Amino acid sequence: MLAQGIDPKVKIEKDKAKQKAAEQAEAMKGSIQQLFRAYTAQMKEDGKRTYGAVLKALEKEVYPHIPAETKAKEVLATDIVPILSAMIKRGAVVQSNRVRSYIVAAYNFGLRHDLNPAQAHTGVKFGLVMNPAQVVAKQSHAEKVGENWLTLSEVQELLANFHRVNRIGPMVSALMGLCFYTGGQRPYELVASRWESINWKEKTLLVTAEVSKNKRPHLIPLTDSAITLLRALQDESESGPFIFPRKNDHQQHLRTDSFSKAISRYREAYPESKAFVARDIRRTCKTLMGELGVSKELRDRLQNHALNDVSSKHYDRYSYLPEKREALRKWEARLTGIEATIIEGNFGGVKHG
Repeated sequence: MLAQGIDPKVKIEKDKAKQKAAEQAEAMKGSIQQLFRAYTAQMKEDGKRTYGAVLKALEKEVYPHIPAETKAKEVLATDIVPILSAMIKRGAVVQSNRVRSYIVAAYNFGLRHDLNPAQAHTGVKFGLVMNPAQVVAKQSHAEKVGENWLTLSEVQELLANFHRVNRIGPMVSALMGLCFYTGGQRPYELVASRWESINWKEKTLLVTAEVSKNKRPHLIPLTDSAITLLRALQDESESGPFIFPRKNDHQQHLRTDSFSKAISRYREAYPESKAFVARDIRRTCKTLMGELGVSKELRDRLQNHALNDVSSKHYDRYSYLPEKREALRKWEARLTGIEATIIEGNFGGVKHG
């Protein structure tokens, strides 16, 4: 080294500094807990309302098998398998697919994290080169397309009896009616809407972008039945911004699990009625409105589905309010049995009309 003009002491110090820097860089590599929290924090920032449930599911299912402090880059596909296997053994096959998808999404986030300038301030680097969950098999047989829906008579029976069930208050009962009279809107989008979103003169409700699932504002025409329900809620409302406020905190909106619990109580009170859950309401409205003659395109627009064709995404800004209003007028007439023009026929093996 001396013959080459290198000072051995300087060389040793440089090597030590290099080793220390490598050790510090390794120490900065994020744990799987940091990865999950960073991913769900990004979900929250992006307005994804399921971020809390995703983090809870990941922490519940993953940490019993992979310690939270484990470096994210050290996790292998073989470490993921026991997590999902334990869930499958206890019968939670569909949920195992959900957790797998959460892990895949978290690692995809982590793969982009280190080179994302917006994440540089965190001081955490994950050093990921692969997604260990991507190659783990999904239980495709467990994923079934939802097929449950109610017939017209079942819907009418539900609307007539729902409010009569013990421990179902007028607010939740009004939410049930509004879900149907607005053509199957998402319960969350209704409970999270504010009084200021209602235009009483024009008879419309605006689901704002921050409330909408697809982050696009959605203008809903209100039928007379919907207006009646909303006026009754307004008469009973106290101070608070939300149409459906939480019982003990009017500055927060009603939780959707209160709606699910009310449906369970209805099914207990009327055990002979057809079993259904909240998400079946949307499918029911879409199916029965189709039988009424409302086009699929208009039904999609009524339910604020994300339309991905180029025209819809970039050019079409027409609200289709007159068409949606007429469709809901006919739908309301069908639900109430007044002035209904119904297309009779055999649909899916069940006769309606």
